[in-house]
This record gives sequence, structure tokens and C-alpha cells, in this order.
Amino acid sequence: MDILNFISWIRGGRQVTTVDPAKTLLPVGLKDGRRDDDYLAGAITVEDFANLVGDPSVVYTNGSLEPAVQATMSAIGGTITDSIGNVLKKYRVQGIAKVTGSSSYTLLIGVVAGSASLLRVREDSVILANNTTVYDTVASAMARTVLVSDAGNLISTTTTFIADDNTISAAEDHWFTLVMTAGTSFKADVIIDFTIAVPESATVEFFN
Repeated sequence: MDILNFISWIRGGRQVTTVDPAKTLLPVGLKDGRRDDDYLAGAITVEDFANLVGDPSVVYTNGSLEPAVQATMSAIGGTITDSIGNVLKKYRVQGIAKVTGSSSYTLLIGVVAGSASLLRVREDSVILANNTTVYDTVASAMARTVLVSDAGNLISTTTTFIADDNTISAAEDHWFTLVMTAGTSFKADVIIDFTIAVPESATVEFFN
């Protein structure tokens, strides 16, 4: 398709904001080594494209700063615009922490570096108690008491949250840390899943 044709379609009012996702096609370039330019013109439905990019596969990286935690950060779609017009892009931090053998844990999830301005916009972390005599307890969200395993029994934590500290090294470095305490030694699997937002112009990296 010639780019001038595409521009003329927009000027002619053929730009849309809603479509039937199952019947609308998007042009794509399909890798094909048999062609001189290495690509073959093709198409994919909006529905299939959304399924591919809506929830991308992730690979956790074993923590070099905190071996008990595996985590990663990936860019996700959509932006947030505040009341004065600042546009923020979103990133999702996911991972798992296996805590055992102590009554208090302060575990580094990872460092998001590159933007002093950062918002926490969603939290879906979960606690799974290990090897309990009752059942595995699922507790959604941080900053509240949850049930964990103490020698096969369920006990309540006194503290459970994820902290963001950007005073450790530089204002642009956000050290995200899992904090959990209880009155006795306990163990649990912590499924880490939260979303942050940074200014659209910022370039951020994740280190763990």
C-alpha cells in the first residue's frame, strides 16, 4: 500500500475509532527469507492481534541482588493522562519470592532506574501459604495482614507491603522491596504483580 494512499484515506474521513475486531484486518509484514526484502505482505485480524499483545509472555530473571526473588519488568499498552495533560506510559513488574526460615523479610524485588517521577497504578500481588494443614491461602493485594504457614498451620502476618524507595542511590532509582513480618518464623510464596507509570518521555530500565 502506498503511504500517500493511506494519508489520503485519513484526509477523506476514513479514520475510525471502533471496528468489528473479528472482521477488521491490520496489515503486517511476514518474515520470508525467500524474498529480496525478507518480508511478505500479510494481514491479521484486530482480534488476533489484541490477543497476541494484550498479555505478553514474560521470563523471570533470577535476582543477582536478591537470590530469593525472580522478577522482570515489561512495557504494557495504554497511557494515563493527568488533569494538566501529562502523559504517562505503563510498565508491569512481575515475579515470585519464596520466603522461608525467618519471621521478618526485606527482599529487593528490583530497581526501576531512569525517572524520578513514578506512580504505582495497580497492585495484584498474592500470598500463597506453603504446605499448610488446612489449605493454601490466597490473599490479594499488599499493605494488609495475610495468612502464611507456620509449621503447617496458618498464622497472620503483622506487616505485608511493597515499598518504593528512591533515596538509596539517586532520585531516578526506585528500589522496590517486599517487606513481610510475623510473630514467628513462617514461609510463603509471594506472587509479585504490580503496575507503574512514568512520563512518556522517560526511558526506564529494570535491574535485579
